[in-house]
Amino acid sequence: MKRLGKWLLRVTAVAAGIALAVFLVRCGWDFVSGTLLKGKYERSAEIISHEMQKGGELTSVKYSDQAVMESTTKALLIGDVQKVTVPYAYEIGLGVRLDAVRVAAGEDGITVTVPGARMIYDSFQVTGEPQISDFLYPLNESRYQEMLDAQAAECREKYLSDAACLEKAWDEACAYIRSLAEQWTGESGLNLTFAKAE
Repeated sequence: MKRLGKWLLRVTAVAAGIALAVFLVRCGWDFVSGTLLKGKYERSAEIISHEMQKGGELTSVKYSDQAVMESTTKALLIGDVQKVTVPYAYEIGLGVRLDAVRVAAGEDGITVTVPGARMIYDSFQVTGEPQISDFLYPLNESRYQEMLDAQAAECREKYLSDAACLEKAWDEACAYIRSLAEQWTGESGLNLTFAKAE
């Protein structure tokens, strides 16, 4: 009888041990996935956010053109009274401000909210000798500068009004931010989700 009691006690203890182990494994997994992983995301988000605030402007794409500006002024009954031809080079960089990027940790990863792409810089330079024919209508310095400024503005608007160029700049900025985030946190394959700021 004592043997039977010991055997039953042993079986009951083993069953209770197994039940306790299953319970602890389930609770442990919930703790690891819910608390530790969330903590990991929060720590990574803090690091990324801190580094972003130290950043300035990120140029993610550059475009450049080389062309010739032509301007003709006509007069009634006479025809062309002034013709100006100027070779030029134009370059524009599109990207985002890193200090405007917002980072938030969630249960499943990190959400990075990135502002829309904008112009970071542009430059317009005359690359050759202008050809000016202005015998009947002399071209003064201020009018010449107005022509150059108008051409620079036209080049700028060409890119700033092109949704595909701006979208490409945003996508490239997100890809670069991902690589920076992995570098800053020392972790590859971070679970980052990118959203465009409204």
